[in-house]
Amino acid sequence: MRLRLLTGVLLGAIVLGATGLARKVLAAPAHNAVTLWNERTQPVLATWTGRGNAAQAYTGSLVQIAVYDAVVAIRGGYRSFYAAVEAPDGANLDAAIATAAYRVARTRVNVATPARDTLDNQYAAYIAAIPDSQSKDDGIAVGEAAAAATLAARAGDNFYNTAAYTNPPPDPGVWQATSVANDYATAGANDYAMAFTIPITARAPGARRLRPSIPMDRKKYARSLHEVQETGRKTSAVRTAEMTDSVQFWTESGFTLWTRNTRDIVIARGLDELESSRALAVLGLAGGEGMLACWDAKYQYMTWRPFQAIQRADEDGNDDTVPEADWAPLVRANHPEYPAGHGCYGAAMVTGLRKVFGGDFAVTLTSTGNQVPGHPVVPTRSYASLDEIVDDTANARVWGGLHFRTTMDASARWIPQLVRDALKGRFKRTRDDDHRDCR
Repeated sequence: MRLRLLTGVLLGAIVLGATGLARKVLAAPAHNAVTLWNERTQPVLATWTGRGNAAQAYTGSLVQIAVYDAVVAIRGGYRSFYAAVEAPDGANLDAAIATAAYRVARTRVNVATPARDTLDNQYAAYIAAIPDSQSKDDGIAVGEAAAAATLAARAGDNFYNTAAYTNPPPDPGVWQATSVANDYATAGANDYAMAFTIPITARAPGARRLRPSIPMDRKKYARSLHEVQETGRKTSAVRTAEMTDSVQFWTESGFTLWTRNTRDIVIARGLDELESSRALAVLGLAGGEGMLACWDAKYQYMTWRPFQAIQRADEDGNDDTVPEADWAPLVRANHPEYPAGHGCYGAAMVTGLRKVFGGDFAVTLTSTGNQVPGHPVVPTRSYASLDEIVDDTANARVWGGLHFRTTMDASARWIPQLVRDALKGRFKRTRDDDHRDCR
């Protein structure tokens, strides 16, 4: 993969220190149009009324695919994803990128929100700032064509399915939606429509479905329940402040956290528009396909949450579990337990990062998580390897009372191969013998 160091990063700036001696200060990496419009479309998806992480991740992938196709049309170098758009010579790249991102986000988000109004104003101002010319008009046309191809390809995806959710009979092991999960979750079943959405790279929602969770009568189930019972309770005596730091960090929306952090990684690497568009499209597809599969499995298996399992442990047929009628978790979520949303998302993004950057690396992530009242978020966590992110996420969701350890482990094992399958043969260079691609 070709990397382009930003001039400011490469050359730096020369300033005088306190001693009068010249010293070099490295300038911070800067946005290009791809990362800028990734940032600008994020709030529209993240504040989408009635839509959660799965819907946001999937829609975000469509935005990035359209941007990728627009950039490839003008710059070349990679095979298009949906359509090989014909770009006139000299078509303005910034106009194409902004238009592709804006048009897909604006069309797919079919609910008026303040964030969508802000996006309208941002796009109008951005386009107006580009001097009028044939180049500008051609760039806009390229962006519109790339967006149109993406929107047409996904027109029959079942994303807007309006099937009403109804709780099943409250049998042991079966999840029940609660009217209000807590102050941070919406009423009813979260993102139920995503169980019907057809993936981008598979024929049907359940095409890559993982196996069911372990039976409740197994000793391994009892051990997993006991762990979350002790460490994940709201007032746990064994959960340390450092453990709660991890819980709080990972309470931020997965879509918001991962979109911001992967964008920051791309910016820090100094990738140009072509490589940025490919990187964010790879990561977008990884996250979108992972979350679609995750939500399909959630509503297929309908596995109860730890708080339901612990409160009703006398009904699970396992002599090694002990019920607590008033047990409450530190954090709640309002969708089935298995598989784990953050577990799926984290494993998908880690797999995508390895594909984009060719292996493992250390990274620092940021968060604004705030779902543990009275416990301030430590806004950064540093990891020596990408696998440490998956491990930390697993710990956080168990210690927060949200998931069984067995669920976190199963999610982490399942998603990487699913993502590799989704990426196989896509985002390839036009000359495969020159550079690495996503195999």
